[in-house]
Amino acid sequence: MKNVFSFLSLLSLLFLFGCAQNEKDFEADRPHSPWVFRSVMDAQPRMLTIALNDNLWASYSAQTGSLYKVWKGSVNFDGAVYTTVHGPQPSSLGNGWFENTHKKPFSVMVNGKETDVKLQYRGHTNERGQVWLKYELTTPEGATFSVSERPEYVSKEGGTQGFERTFKTENVPSGVDVIFNTNVGSVSLKSSVVTDGEWTVVTEKQIDAMKLSGLELDGKLKLNSNAQTTFTTWFTKKPLYANANKVEGAEEEEERPLGYRQIARSDCKACHNTYVKTIGPAYVDVAKKYRNNPDNVAMLIGKVKNGGSGVWGETVMSAHDDLPESTIRSMIEYIMSLDAEEEAKEPVVADESPKDEASPLNLVSAQENVDHDKMMPGALIKVHFPKDKEKTYTQLADVQWGEKPTFSGVLPILDAQGPDFRDLDENFAISAEGYILIPKDNNYVFRLSSDDGSRLLIDGKELINHDGLHGASPKDGEVALSKGYHPFRIEFFQGAGGRSLVLQWASFDSAGFKVVPASAYMHNTDNILAEVAEPEMVSQSQMAGDGLPLDGMHPSYDIMQARPEGFTPKVGGMDFLSDGRLVVSTWDAEGGVYIVDNVQSGDPKKITVKKIASGLAEPLGLKVVDDVIYVLQKQELTRLKDLNGDEIIDEYYTVSNQWRTSANFHEFAFGLVFKEDHFYATLATAINPGGASTQPQIQDRGRVVKINKNTGATEFIAHGLRTPNGIGLGVDNEIFVADNQGDWLPASKIVHVTKDAFFGSHSVDPIGTAEMKEKLPLVWLPQNEIGNSPSNPSLIPEGVYRGQMTHGEVTHGGLKRVFVEKINNEYQGVVFRWMQGMEAGVNRHVWGPDNAVYIGGIGSTGNWRHDRKLWYGLQRIKFNEKPAFEMLAVRAKTNGLEIEMTQPLAAGIGTNALKYSIKQWWYKPTGDYGGPKMDLENLGIESIRISEDRKKIFLE
Repeated sequence: MKNVFSFLSLLSLLFLFGCAQNEKDFEADRPHSPWVFRSVMDAQPRMLTIALNDNLWASYSAQTGSLYKVWKGSVNFDGAVYTTVHGPQPSSLGNGWFENTHKKPFSVMVNGKETDVKLQYRGHTNERGQVWLKYELTTPEGATFSVSERPEYVSKEGGTQGFERTFKTENVPSGVDVIFNTNVGSVSLKSSVVTDGEWTVVTEKQIDAMKLSGLELDGKLKLNSNAQTTFTTWFTKKPLYANANKVEGAEEEEERPLGYRQIARSDCKACHNTYVKTIGPAYVDVAKKYRNNPDNVAMLIGKVKNGGSGVWGETVMSAHDDLPESTIRSMIEYIMSLDAEEEAKEPVVADESPKDEASPLNLVSAQENVDHDKMMPGALIKVHFPKDKEKTYTQLADVQWGEKPTFSGVLPILDAQGPDFRDLDENFAISAEGYILIPKDNNYVFRLSSDDGSRLLIDGKELINHDGLHGASPKDGEVALSKGYHPFRIEFFQGAGGRSLVLQWASFDSAGFKVVPASAYMHNTDNILAEVAEPEMVSQSQMAGDGLPLDGMHPSYDIMQARPEGFTPKVGGMDFLSDGRLVVSTWDAEGGVYIVDNVQSGDPKKITVKKIASGLAEPLGLKVVDDVIYVLQKQELTRLKDLNGDEIIDEYYTVSNQWRTSANFHEFAFGLVFKEDHFYATLATAINPGGASTQPQIQDRGRVVKINKNTGATEFIAHGLRTPNGIGLGVDNEIFVADNQGDWLPASKIVHVTKDAFFGSHSVDPIGTAEMKEKLPLVWLPQNEIGNSPSNPSLIPEGVYRGQMTHGEVTHGGLKRVFVEKINNEYQGVVFRWMQGMEAGVNRHVWGPDNAVYIGGIGSTGNWRHDRKLWYGLQRIKFNEKPAFEMLAVRAKTNGLEIEMTQPLAAGIGTNALKYSIKQWWYKPTGDYGGPKMDLENLGIESIRISEDRKKIFLE
């Protein structure tokens, strides 16, 4: 008996070792990692692609369960998570063995009659290094059973290659036969199809290609009932189907100019459209603004290379110093050619551009009698208003420059536009003077851009005169200057409409125009008018947090790392297991899920990471329910399950995919909230590269979707959203969503989700929503001031801010805080800059079991990032109980505002009305991208009352 047991034990060990060895061999042979992955494929959404072998890739629809194609080659991994490019998606590379023509592969035979079945894709399972696809089928009579399919690459001696499909049926009712409908191709003979089921060829045709002949067969396979069926196709020496899957427009693109193609492969499409103004100007508008000459090309190259602000609006352009100048030049030359036909019709004007380097200009000597002890950085500015309030400035001569100004102060740099002017709105004038420090003897071209009139004097001589009412536009002037200090003066007036004043320079040995840096401006302290109040654009431009982004962490909180060295997650979703470990999903090519242990330690050396899942399609939502992990992929809600106890996910179960989708790159699904046995998520609209909405839209887009955890049934509960990158539970356990600026959204906002609410975007259903009343937001987030791309809201669980809400910011950065009050059964509130200093833009944040907030960072090219920050991050922020003096809340009253502070005001503080700035405006949603503040005006303060505890200030 002992020998028998030993022999059986040996057999068991050999069997287990063999299974492990087989699994290892299967994995080792796969040509890509992850070898099973979800994505768009060949412009088709909801696809599961399986890299079985270098000679055999297969792709299935995760909607219908039908095989799309099998081919020899690989995949062109393109798109935002692979190459950062907006628009393209993965596509197959290589010739096909065959492409399936049956979009409904399964039917049933009952009493000799074949009928359709309803199919629900249920995900896939990894077993011993192979993958099983799961389908749930329902007959017209309501009987439900399951079919599983295992695809695999096979080969035999002599080099013949094949595609083996193994089917397993379970719970098939008595008297029902499951029929599998398929075609096969690249086979030499009918006998090249081998099966242990019943295979009937319905049609066949001859295929001649690749200097070979073969057959394409179409037929029906009756699967063995409640058993396993194998169906193997042995192929010809080469695939007989040329890859007809050309990306739409690919052939035409190859014929386009080099600059066009380079723009298509860059992050330019994140902010620009050829014909429509979105985040940045349309390319055709740039072409129309500047004549196509070498100097303007050089200037624009410098602008693209160095970034910064300009004259197109409020948005700052990111630097592109990673692009070679030759690439930028090709792009600019293409853009400048867009209005070539119109420009050719214009009359030739005198060339006002810089002369060549040999131009015989005499150097103007620098001023030598400068008192260096009294020189300080910045330019002195004076602000004037017309004495007659009925008078409107139309030219520089209308300004009484010699009169005492209304405001004066020091401005560090002359680069202002839109909101930079703060409370200076219309009908004002500014003079700026001081010294420009010239770095070396050289010829300099100054470019003065303004809306409206302006002029520049250097060394007492007028260099540029750009007077009169006009839109934002530049004018150049050239002078040869010696190294040292040169006095300058700029005069500028603003009539109505846009506001901008920018001074740039270029020398003959520079790459192009750049904004004159702060280091070049100096002023004499004797010239400061101390008795004149500073304009808001001066005082606030020098104080972080007061109208500007914060420059660091909140003093009541400590920040520390929550990731070990080498772990660089682009966080798409995050939540905690009951044992305190953090689960993170990543928005990257891996599409991974990770368990991060010991995050509460704050010590990267003690934190460990384990990858438990991969191959997910842009998972931007994750929720743990009863220690089960649910992930919101771009096109489905998926439950992850470990089947053998090693915590590596074996089963990717499709809970729900019952919403319509397309292959558009911007159709994200954001989440994930769980409440009362239901998940809640948001579905973004489709856009064209550059930001304009795609037309027409799928009707399911721009909605809040409610998903039953147990059945997967879906319900749309609100609509009218655009890019709602964030949904969370907030005040009163209610659901709130963060939506991002775009068409029909003049600014980003936080909204409260209620049944059947319409949030204002008409891009999905312009006719059906035309007369709908918009549900107004909890708070607006003025663009570039406090929000550009808000992410998920949440509730603060402890500390002095307990019960208030936070939300993250991908582009503006940091966490913002929202105080909420409920008036007439509707929520309203106030948003505060709360904390910055994170390593990346904040895409997700979650409060942990230790009441610390965990920050998930993300980034990409263009405006999909927090500038000059990492593209990844995972950090922990904990309340340190140190008090900070700031506004805790602002409440609206019928006749004013009540401001509540975190600590009492000091004696004698808070009663000066000049120390408060209160403005009101409204937004008008339009089909244009974003929108201005309408009827912006300052409100006067009639009285100030401070409470006895000096924590509350009432402004009437």
